[in-house]
Amino acid sequence: MRVVVAIVTLVMLVGATSARADSDDIVARPLVLRPGQLEAVVTLELELAPRKFSEPTSVAPDLWIGATPRWTLGLIHSNPSVDRIAAGASFCVKHSDIGCHRTYHGSGLDVRYAARDGALAVAPRARLLVRELEPFKPALTVGALARWQRGRFAVSGDPYLRLGLANRDKGNRAALVLPVFVTIQPTCRWALWVQSGWDSDLAVWRDGWHVPLGYGVRVRVTEHLDFTASHGFPSVFGPQDTAVRRALFFALGWRT
Repeated sequence: MRVVVAIVTLVMLVGATSARADSDDIVARPLVLRPGQLEAVVTLELELAPRKFSEPTSVAPDLWIGATPRWTLGLIHSNPSVDRIAAGASFCVKHSDIGCHRTYHGSGLDVRYAARDGALAVAPRARLLVRELEPFKPALTVGALARWQRGRFAVSGDPYLRLGLANRDKGNRAALVLPVFVTIQPTCRWALWVQSGWDSDLAVWRDGWHVPLGYGVRVRVTEHLDFTASHGFPSVFGPQDTAVRRALFFALGWRT
């Protein structure tokens, strides 16, 4: 608790003393890409649960392109792209009984629209996901990216409703996901963040919800290359606490 208080205090001080962030800073990046701009991210996902170290392990590529000044389209595979703190997205390098039952098991299409720019930015977002191939679990998510940014400090969220389109009786149920991120950028080259929120399948929202917790660092290695390392727990609080599960992520991102 003392660590959390110290981080929040530092964030408030930095945000208060910085009138605005440079447009190229990590914390102030636009929520959508410029026309023709590309962003590619490859994420290594590792499970760190006791007696399950690196089982599963997965490598997941994501790619976005700016289609118009306001529209960004993406092809996604990683768990971070849907705000999940878990290993085991496609492609699976090491299989496990807690995930990655097959090498490839899903992807998704991501569409964002820049509805509002500036200190309070909003981008409605929809994703068409294939969560599993066998049994086939397609799903649609509707929600929005939102970020309030002041200086080198930002609070952002990516709330969405996930609707199962088939095989809902086989685990593809409707769910509500409410992730929240607090980011501080001490310099223009690197940023720290803490992630939490709330999520649950709607059918069991009274006794099946979870509060995740994650934290990480992003380093702007060059003008185009980012390196990200993060760690987290899919559930640290809730009626069905699963804090024994944890995941580690390493990602390389390239922006044109």
